[in-house]
Amino acid sequence: MPYFLNTFRTPKLGKEAEVVRAVRGSLEAIGGRGMVNVSMSSPNAPTTDMRVVGTLVLDDESAVDELLDLLFENDMEAVSSRSNISEMCSHENWSLSKVIARSSEIPEGFAPKYINRHFVPLKRGKLSDALDLLSEWGESIDHRYVYNVSVPLGGPVSMVRVTHILESFASMQELNEKVFSDPRQDKFQEMLSGSVVRALGRVTYSTM
Repeated sequence: MPYFLNTFRTPKLGKEAEVVRAVRGSLEAIGGRGMVNVSMSSPNAPTTDMRVVGTLVLDDESAVDELLDLLFENDMEAVSSRSNISEMCSHENWSLSKVIARSSEIPEGFAPKYINRHFVPLKRGKLSDALDLLSEWGESIDHRYVYNVSVPLGGPVSMVRVTHILESFASMQELNEKVFSDPRQDKFQEMLSGSVVRALGRVTYSTM
C-alpha cells in the first residue's frame, strides 16, 4: 500500500499566499503526485491559525526511503534549500501516514476542490474491524469523489483518518448526507471511543 507525507505550515500574518505558492513550487521540484490545500474550517478554528498542508504520495516503502534519503543527505541540503518557506511560517511539521484503502480509480476529468478529513478514535481491539468496514464503505458509496483510509505513523495507534476529496461544496454536502444516513452508521458508532473530528481544506494544487 502507498504512504503519504504531509507538511503542515502555519504562515505568518500577511504571508499566506506566498506560502501557498512556495509549497506548490516545492512539490513541483520534488516531482510525483501530491496536492496543496489551505484550511477552511479547522477542528478548533477560534484558537488555531490557518494552515497550509502539502501532501506528497509515496508508492511504497522504497519510495519513503528514497524521499527521506533525499531530505537528509548532504547535511539536509534539500531541507535547507526550502528555508525560505520556513522563514515565512510560525510553525512547521511533518507527518507520515500509511494508506490502508483508497478509491480503486479516479473519476475521469476529476478536478479536486475540497478535502474533508475525518479523524476517527477507535476502541481498543476494534482497529482491524473498523478498517475493514471503512474500506468496504468507501468503495460502495455511489458518488463522484475520491477517498482514502489511512493510519498516521505518529500519535495514538487506534486513530484512523478517513479522507474525502470532492469537486464542489455541494457535492461534499451530498456525500455527507449519504454517509450519515447509511445503515452502517450504527455498527460504526459502536467502534468509536470518542467523537469523530473533522477538518475541511480548499485544494489549491493537485497532480492526482
